[in-house]
Parts: sequence; C-alpha cells; structure tokens
Amino acid sequence: LMACLASACVTTPSLKAVRLWYGDLSLESREGRARLRQRVAKAAHDYCAEYGAEMTPHASRADPVYCLDMYRSWIIGEMPPKIRHAYFQARREAGVKGRQF
Repeated sequence: LMACLASACVTTPSLKAVRLWYGDLSLESREGRARLRQRVAKAAHDYCAEYGAEMTPHASRADPVYCLDMYRSWIIGEMPPKIRHAYFQARREAGVKGRQF
C-alpha cells in the first residue's frame, strides 16, 4: 500500500496523473485519516492550479470547484477499497459534506 496512482481523464489525454502517498499514514487513527483527506485536497488543488483551465469544459468554467471535485473523484476512484473507506470516514469526521474539501 505504498501509493495510489490516480489516472487521467480518458477523454482528455493531456491531463497528468498524480501520485498520492499514504503508506506512511496510520489510517486506523483519526489523525492519519485526516492527513489522507488533506493530501487528497492538496493534490486536487495543485493539479487544478496548473491544469484546471485545460480540463474544465467551457460550460463548467463558472463553477469554481468543478476541477477540484472531478479530480478528487478520480483520485478516490483509483484508491483500493480500504483506503477509500478511510478517506470517506475522514470526511465524515471532519463534517465535510458534498463538494466541500
């Protein structure tokens, strides 16, 4: 469980993948899960700061969290079920709902 590699959008080949490290986190602890959630958010923010305009469809450009939400979803979709469960548990523990990070 050393890394999670989120794949790029299949419809936009120019998107870059991100490596998300979690092997050093204790996902059994609330703090470890919170750090996982923070890493996912940071990866999405970093990616969208660089590639957001390129990957956001024209019709969605007015939506300030479109890129963040979509890339976060891709990252989560590539996680093994155990890691994904820890991530969603961290969101619940932080009181995060919907498209919030």
